[in-house]
Parts: sequence; C-alpha cells; structure tokens
Amino acid sequence: MAAIEWKPLEDIKDGDVLAEDLYDGTSFKVLLSKGTRLNEEILKNLEKREILWLPIEGKKSELEELKSSIDFDEELLKVEEPIAPGIKFSVPDEMYRGIITSFKDLADQLKVGERVDTEAVERTLGSVVDDLITQEQYVVNLFRKHVSGYLYKHGINTSILSVMIGCALSMSRYHLIPLAKAALFHDIGLMFLKDPKYVDIGGTSNRDKLLQHTTIGYKILSSKGIIEDREILDAVLEHHEKFDGTGIPFEKKGDDINFYARIVQVADAYDSLTSTTSEALNLSPYQALKWILSRSGKDYDPYVLNAFVKVLGMYPTGTKVKLNNGKNGIVIRTSGAGLLVPVVLVDDVLVDLSKEKDLWIESVVE
Repeated sequence: MAAIEWKPLEDIKDGDVLAEDLYDGTSFKVLLSKGTRLNEEILKNLEKREILWLPIEGKKSELEELKSSIDFDEELLKVEEPIAPGIKFSVPDEMYRGIITSFKDLADQLKVGERVDTEAVERTLGSVVDDLITQEQYVVNLFRKHVSGYLYKHGINTSILSVMIGCALSMSRYHLIPLAKAALFHDIGLMFLKDPKYVDIGGTSNRDKLLQHTTIGYKILSSKGIIEDREILDAVLEHHEKFDGTGIPFEKKGDDINFYARIVQVADAYDSLTSTTSEALNLSPYQALKWILSRSGKDYDPYVLNAFVKVLGMYPTGTKVKLNNGKNGIVIRTSGAGLLVPVVLVDDVLVDLSKEKDLWIESVVE
C-alpha cells in the first residue's frame, strides 16, 4: 500500500506517480489510471480541464509490498473485526445480524410467492433507528461480509447510512422509519431480473434489464401489498434519478425527485463503491467520498451531500492517515467540531484532533 498525498498541480513534478484512478469529473470514466507516471504534457492537459489537485503516490516499504501481494479475503460467514480493540460499530453486530435474518426471510417469501410478513423487518428497523438517533457521532464501518450475499448486505448498509444522513438532517423518527424501509428495499427488483413476468428475457440487453430493477421493485412491493406508503414506493422507483435530470426512469430533476430517494442514492453509491464484494468497485471510503462529492449538483442533491459529509467527515471511518508529527493513525469517527479534525487512533490511543492545536492530518495513506 502506498502513501497518498493530495498536491496542487503546480507542486507536481515530472515523474510523480498517480496514487489513485483519476475520473473525468462528468462520469465514472477513468481519465488516468492509478500508477500513471506524470509528465509535462499530461499536467498541461489536466490544467486545461481545471483539475488542479492530484493524489500522488509515495514510496512503498518492503512490508507494504508484501501485504499488497497477499489475498486477505475472509470467509463470508465471518463478520469483520472491530477497527481496533475497544472500538465498536455504530450498529452492533447482533442488531446487524438481526436485520439480515429478517430481511432475508422476507425476500425468500417474496421469491416463492408466499404471504409476506413485514413485522420482523419493521421491528428491527425501528430498533436501529432508535439506536442511531441517540448517537452524536458515528463509527461508519458498514462493510461486513455475510453468507447471505451482496444484495442483502447492500440493502442493510444503505438503510443504516440513510438513517444516519436523515439524523444529520434532523428528521424525526416518524420520517426515519419509512426512509429506512425505502433504503432497505431499494434494490429488491434485482432479485427478479430473470423472471419473465417482469422482464423480456429474450429481447432485452443485460444493461436494459438491469436498468429496469427500479420499476420492477416498485411493482413487486406495491402489487403484493408489502408497502402501501406512496413515499416509500416512489423512493424505490426514483433512486436512480439524477439531480441534473439525466437519470431513470423519468428524468426527474432537483426537488422533483422524491426526497427519500435523494438520500438513498447517496447512501447507495457510498456502499456500492466501498463494498468488499466482487460486484462492487472496491474504492476506499476516502476515495468514494471524494468521487461522490465531485458529483454534487449532477447526480446528487447538494443539500443531502452536506449532511452526508457531516456524518462521515472529510476522512471517513477507516481512513489511514499520516499526521504532521510523522505518526500514522486510523480515523475512527468525526469529532463533531469540524470536518477536517476527526478522532484518530494513534498507537492504540484515541486522539481528538479538534483538541490538539499542534497536530493535524498531513496526508492520507492508502
């Protein structure tokens, strides 16, 4: 793993190496790949594109080279260990497993056409909301693995993060419960992409089938009477609309997009980008946050993103950082006093950077 330092364009020299994939700012297309050795021509082109800051790679130690060559994939049944001894997730493991169990049972009932009982899911989501409402800052480490698979984990993570954003927006419990449900069910349509009742299996491209999952989810949830709340159903239907009006299925724009959907799409993107499963893009929390913020006003509502950053800070939970005293640490949570001064674990000691005038983050280590 290499150290990453964000440098202004004017400080970058010929031969510096790009530490992260660089996106073009208008789509998720890679403009320059991680590992690109920069030169004068490239830097001039970036200046023309008004890309003025770049993540630059430091040197790798022999130990870091060895670690990066090993596959650390764990068994799916194993839940991740805490970030550090004594540090607990915002959602306890027992509660997290409870959501998985109730959500998976409901999904299984849906698949076989049985009568669907939502009581267990609603009860568990209520407990999650009640627990998160009482927390002032969050340890946002949601990336647990589970035998149930990606779809369940992703729905649960999106639901938890959506509630955190809702809390940052001062939403009441009355609105947080339906928000949690909308987020949990937002991708339920993916389970039915091979069902000829909902998709033209023979005459539709794989991409077009995938894009139909929002409308399929809406139909499944409404027709089977699982959800009657119109706001929840519209959130499922509209979670791939974009703030600039270029999304699907209706090309709705700005405030015309369901408000729950505008929250869910941010949480959905963050978990998708940072998931440890092969289905996702495997960006670090720090990289994912930077990419999502670059889409403010395009894909995502700036008002919602402001709350999202309050939840994560500019250095999300799990971000490895180097301090100005030369020591490395790992970000645990925000301090509540500012976006750039999180609580960092350094040498097994929690350091609140908001209370340390002579200590600050010098760079991110990826």
